[in-house]
Amino acid sequence: MADEKSFDPMNASSPSPSFSEYLRQASPYLAQHRDKTLVLYLPSSMISDAAMLQSLARDCVLLNSLGLKLVITLGAGDWLDQAYREAGLSWQHHHNTRITQAEHLPLLESTIGRVRARVESSITQASAEHHLPGALVSGNWVVAKPKGVINGMDFQHTGTVRKINRTALTQTLAAGQMVLITPLTYSLSGEAFNINTLEQAFAISDLLNADKLMLFQPAAELASLPKAVKGSELDRLPLSARLQGLIHAHGQGLKRVHLMADNQPDALLQELFSRDGAGTLIYTDRYHQLRPAQAEDIPGLMRLIQPLEAAGILVSRSPEQLEQALSDFWVMEIDQHLIGCAALNAIDGDHAELSCLAVDPAYRDQGLGQELLDQLETQARTQGFQQLWLLTTHTHHWFEEHGFRLTDPQALPASRKNLYNAQRNSKVLVKPIETRI
Repeated sequence: MADEKSFDPMNASSPSPSFSEYLRQASPYLAQHRDKTLVLYLPSSMISDAAMLQSLARDCVLLNSLGLKLVITLGAGDWLDQAYREAGLSWQHHHNTRITQAEHLPLLESTIGRVRARVESSITQASAEHHLPGALVSGNWVVAKPKGVINGMDFQHTGTVRKINRTALTQTLAAGQMVLITPLTYSLSGEAFNINTLEQAFAISDLLNADKLMLFQPAAELASLPKAVKGSELDRLPLSARLQGLIHAHGQGLKRVHLMADNQPDALLQELFSRDGAGTLIYTDRYHQLRPAQAEDIPGLMRLIQPLEAAGILVSRSPEQLEQALSDFWVMEIDQHLIGCAALNAIDGDHAELSCLAVDPAYRDQGLGQELLDQLETQARTQGFQQLWLLTTHTHHWFEEHGFRLTDPQALPASRKNLYNAQRNSKVLVKPIETRI
């Protein structure tokens, strides 16, 4: 149990509302993530912090027990820097990558061994706390090749991923084992190589076709990032050149990359099991779904539009009215949670009205309103309408920016003009629906 309070099933007030709500939010994701492959990058700074590492180890064991297939890659940069200093060795970096010389290999092997032992110990302790058998396996699944000479600089024993033993890795994960991968790898000729762990995490995620690549990154670099962004819009984010380069290089093979702050060890569970997460999602697949509304969407629609109705932005609708007009609605959802809606109402054979366009405030400024508008314009064109009308009290500038023209209420089609509420004094806008050939 988390603390001295216990859950009394006979007392409905026993669990706190925040815990109950969190559990309700998490429940859909438990099924969605089961049997999914997740590659997790742990930077050396988090491994150095004993309390943080133990917290992460507990979460990894929990994820494994919930059926996620977890590959853990270990960063060791801080540990290697300290070991080199203590040994009186100097080292070089080029393109933010350590150059590993032959005389560094014994120190590399012993240092990586200590890092691996530290993580294995924490996972074993966390497994015992969960009363689960140890489920962590490390091995030489990664085959290295020399990084080579780049811009005249010989990287010597710094390597890159040549290939992975995908069959063995997949079988290990299918057996319910977590996989632990270190920067120390070997070539087919048996030479030892040091692979940058971040590069390794991307390569393994790509080659395994992992469902998620989850990266702990410096908190300061993530502070100004949005909750979600398309991979194609990555260049506008203030990310390091290395991280941007890796995402671009592996973009076709990566589905979703999650960035989490390295000072928040609990971000891993929040990112996976809460609706809004705890970091930034970079996605190349479709992050949200746009579809016609269904009867089950009525509560979500009410949640979206009621604040706008209360503010006088939208006309009030009862649940019964919403149900009657349900076939006019399109909704946008993320993980079964509605984040946007809009309706297309026929006025007559040539004219339709756009109404009730709303986006959850937490997801604004992501182009979702534009996407809803585009979808309804497509529907209007498909159904043969010639003009799309709308009435608004607050957002006419936005619609004008998207091709609508401000006009007079008297210009409304006759059947719609009779329903115009002069007391609301709504602005009337119209846009021609162009036929595409």
